[in-house]
Amino acid sequence: MADQHNLQALQTRLNQEDALRSAFLKDPVATLQREGVALTPEQAKSLEAQIAELQLAHLEKIPAVNRPKIGISITITIRF
Repeated sequence: MADQHNLQALQTRLNQEDALRSAFLKDPVATLQREGVALTPEQAKSLEAQIAELQLAHLEKIPAVNRPKIGISITITIRF
């Protein structure tokens, strides 16, 4: 399981490494799992829905130099 330090490092990498960011936007759950982040089924479903809602498919048609930069933030929430 990823700790806060590892999640901060992952967030930095997601915002600096184009290939990792692209993989995350195409399949966020698999990308996070490869990076050691465990998600509950509910978290995975929610994340997939949020990414789908962004409707990023149209960005693939825009030349890379003209695409808007997408920033990714990781938030940890603890509920009791």
